[in-house]
Amino acid sequence: MRFNVWGGSKFFPPASSWFIVPALAWELTIMQALKLFFMLIFMITIQACQPDYEWHGSDVTGMLPDLAFNLTGPDDEQVDANSLRGKPVLVFFGFTNCPDVCPTTLTQLSIVMKKLGPQANDIQILLVSVDPGRDTPEVMKSYTASFGPWLLGLTGSEETLAAMRKVFGVYAAMESSDSKGKYNVMHSAQVFGFDSEGRARVLISDVNDTDAVIADLKNLIDL
Repeated sequence: MRFNVWGGSKFFPPASSWFIVPALAWELTIMQALKLFFMLIFMITIQACQPDYEWHGSDVTGMLPDLAFNLTGPDDEQVDANSLRGKPVLVFFGFTNCPDVCPTTLTQLSIVMKKLGPQANDIQILLVSVDPGRDTPEVMKSYTASFGPWLLGLTGSEETLAAMRKVFGVYAAMESSDSKGKYNVMHSAQVFGFDSEGRARVLISDVNDTDAVIADLKNLIDL
């Protein structure tokens, strides 16, 4: 077997490197293991520090886009979602001529807000029109005032409102008008709950369970 000038063969590395290479590999393995260990401890600690929220409505965290819009407020001013950051927001799509679903839903939310007491000041509820042809800013202002200061009515062009409904999967369709030109609008009745950063968190389908809705709103406040 031929040996080179350093004492190794053409087939084997120098004897001294037999210990150096495994030692370096072992050291790197230990360092990687320690890194993974501390990362795991960090993740467990962070998770332990975050409360586990139990939602009574449907948990939609990460399933829906953040709240984003630019609509017309009750004084004909522009209102965008960013101006509402800092407090949780509930969004309900409806209209002022709604015969049953809208007034019933908003009345139930009124009960919820009264039971929340001072915490109601930390919640903003939006009524987003599905009937912009009749829901002018002035009409919306008068309608929402009958429920309470916590309710903000928003309207806009049909194109803008339809785009917002599409984003959140909200159904709305105008029925045929009668001989007097009156018509109804069929629409979804869910209430969307967003946290103070505008992230979708909960979808409330049953507002009649007052205690459950209150619990979900308190979760939104605590987030």
